[in-house]
Amino acid sequence: MDQDFLQLLRKYNIDSGQKSLSARLNEPDRFRNFSKSTGNLLLDFTRTGLGRQALAQLLELAAHSAVEESREQLFQGLEVNFTEQRPALHMALRNDDVLHNLDAETATRVVNNRDRMLGFATAFAAGHLPGEPRQPVRHIIHIGMGGSVLGPRLLIEALGRNPSPQVHFLSSVDAHFRQRLLADLEPAETVVVIATKSFTTSETLLHARRVVQWLKMGLGHNGAVERLFAISGNMAAVEAFGVPRANTLYLPDWVGGRYSVWSAVSLAAAAVMGEGAFRQFLRGGAAMDRHFQTAPLADNLPVLMALTGIWHRNICAYPAQAVIPYDQRLRTLSAYLQQLVMESGGKSVDREGQPVNCDTAPVLLGEPGTDAQHSLFQMFHQGTAIVPLQFIGVIHPHHDDVEAHAELLANMLAQATALATGTAGLQPPGKLDAHRQMPGGRPSEIILMDELTPSSLGQLLALYEHKVFIENVIWGTNPFDQFGVELGKELAKNIQPALQGDPNAIPESYGLNAILDYIQSRK
Repeated sequence: MDQDFLQLLRKYNIDSGQKSLSARLNEPDRFRNFSKSTGNLLLDFTRTGLGRQALAQLLELAAHSAVEESREQLFQGLEVNFTEQRPALHMALRNDDVLHNLDAETATRVVNNRDRMLGFATAFAAGHLPGEPRQPVRHIIHIGMGGSVLGPRLLIEALGRNPSPQVHFLSSVDAHFRQRLLADLEPAETVVVIATKSFTTSETLLHARRVVQWLKMGLGHNGAVERLFAISGNMAAVEAFGVPRANTLYLPDWVGGRYSVWSAVSLAAAAVMGEGAFRQFLRGGAAMDRHFQTAPLADNLPVLMALTGIWHRNICAYPAQAVIPYDQRLRTLSAYLQQLVMESGGKSVDREGQPVNCDTAPVLLGEPGTDAQHSLFQMFHQGTAIVPLQFIGVIHPHHDDVEAHAELLANMLAQATALATGTAGLQPPGKLDAHRQMPGGRPSEIILMDELTPSSLGQLLALYEHKVFIENVIWGTNPFDQFGVELGKELAKNIQPALQGDPNAIPESYGLNAILDYIQSRK
């Protein structure tokens, strides 16, 4: 990150500290100058410490960091994932303009794969196996890890319309939930979907082996196999596992797990949403792609969100960020964004392999409002560390309780106001003791959707994807690899035999001998 820009922006931050957020909120045209909208989304960043001069300097930083050139490379399919020498073209799954940048054979495969996925989903939604109306489907067990679970789960909770089939997710390798689940289901009414790009993820395959065994015990080999589906890029491994080629959907290697919500990984979600809704979701993501590609930097929502993130992380040195959706249908959005933000931005080496000269991804946390007001917000208001917040609200709910929705939005706006202004001005001086005073000056952004629809959710998720990309461009890091995820998995392969009684399975340098002895003594 350019140090000259950092020094100048830190000077602006010192200057900004001379003016309270309360005062900034009363600046003429503050909302007009510090909010932008596109489609069904509004981004309001009036409750940040940014002034017009600081924002202009951040926009210069973006231009100096070759944001526009990097954006072009992303959409052209160049090797922006420079550590793994491949593109990051998840946008091609939702955006025909990007799809046309692929070679004809790959583009055709992507379209055919999507159509097959939606055909499977339509059959499941109708309550039967594809092409087999007499074979009932009332439950889907979706097995995966990370993005291959977080994305479909978010879609179902936010947009699910069909009460059947019921979708059950298996991710953590902990067997308690799986055993309880299988005890309650009938194999003859259940479909199993295994989602893993590499088809080598140990946790996913352990679950898959157990569930397939359960299917075979209930239905025999042939009956089990016809209810087994896979989404992967490793067709040889899928075939070796025993999933029929006719039941296998393709996941390209240029689609990272945290970007796979647009892919066949969302098969179960498409069954619950319906084909039309899933296509609208894709179109919403594509609409944000076009905005990101064409809007000037000063009017570009992903760019402005990224620059606000840079301001908070690198200029103000805030170590964390909270995302608080004021809509219960988005209750798992924060978990979804945790992976996107921290796996993409959790890097400490730049593209030349040198240590970065700035902080990178913040710790992201969040819960839905108003629940979070009774758990997290005490620290946000009166804690010693400042945590910038992003509030996400919906103007028009899909229910008719006007009073309840007004109270929900009132709480969101009240929290944003209270964080910014604190107790100053709310009571006469001296009337509040120190324990009841709140300093204010806590920054937040508000993202508003007209409605929570498939299209608007697609816009929102693509907005965050591009925001994260821009931050990493400015930091000089690669948002598309995740080598830090792999190390612990490799060590676990060595440690597992030691837990099963092999004392020579791991070297003493692991420092685990004493605790392994303790575990063995308690068995």
